[in-house]
Amino acid sequence: MMTYSRTAFRSALGVVAVLLAACGEPELLISNDAYESRIVVEGVLVPGQAVDNIRITRNVRLEQNLTRTPLTLRDAQVSVIDEGSGKRYVLRYHEGSLFTDQYFEYTGKDLQIEYGGTYTLEVDAEIESRSLSTRATTTIPARGFEVVELSHPSTTYRPTGSDGEIENITIDIERSPGTRFYLLTIRPLLASQLNFIYDNPFVDESRGGVDLDDFDYEWEWLQNTPAEAGRSMMNVFWWDVWFYSRYEIIIFAADENYASFIQTFDDVQEDDGNFHAPEFRLEGDGIGYFGSAVTDTVMLEITQ
Repeated sequence: MMTYSRTAFRSALGVVAVLLAACGEPELLISNDAYESRIVVEGVLVPGQAVDNIRITRNVRLEQNLTRTPLTLRDAQVSVIDEGSGKRYVLRYHEGSLFTDQYFEYTGKDLQIEYGGTYTLEVDAEIESRSLSTRATTTIPARGFEVVELSHPSTTYRPTGSDGEIENITIDIERSPGTRFYLLTIRPLLASQLNFIYDNPFVDESRGGVDLDDFDYEWEWLQNTPAEAGRSMMNVFWWDVWFYSRYEIIIFAADENYASFIQTFDDVQEDDGNFHAPEFRLEGDGIGYFGSAVTDTVMLEITQ
């Protein structure tokens, strides 16, 4: 098993919207010469939850005027196919004043996302007078994943044990059979200049001058766990908590599509300087991700 740490996990749009073009150079050179229209897909299915927040957008040229180029493909034809029954479900566009509120959803009650079920997303859209299409298939992780225990539901910042060593925050999970990748996200319920933990060993921030967006969302992952059911342990490191606050911790037991994207989307340069594209697992003209996950949530409190 291997544990990985990353910070500031955001929407994939900014990552997947640029086509990489470099070979053997220690820097990334991007030009519009490499531009090709692509459908950008962002979507995760969760068993027992409605099919919504499926974002279907487009990539853009460098320095393209975004006020004249809507990113969301509101006229796209989007559907989900239940491979078990063969039934197709047409998704509708959800209008929103903010970009983050613009997505596709299924508004009926007859589509149930089941543990172990297999589902295909199909998208057809027109971009710059080109007819594009993409599809991807995900299999929902099996039933069985859950958070078993949080070692420190409420704790001071970096407490020491009787041996004088800093105590760690750990989370025991019950694995989903066949799933070998688990993503942990942690977000404070209150993040302000007043409750930031200035007395920390990792960064030196001036009081009142913290860029809160740099510290209000952290994530870790655990990969290569045993494929069979059983228990594993995940870590919340002290560099994941930056505020005296309650925290919402969500853990995702992720399918192969979502896992491969998370593992590759922000690590596109090889040791020799060559660049490669993230692993999208989308057929046709798509970039981004369409996957699935089983989730569980636990609350943590850091006190003064």
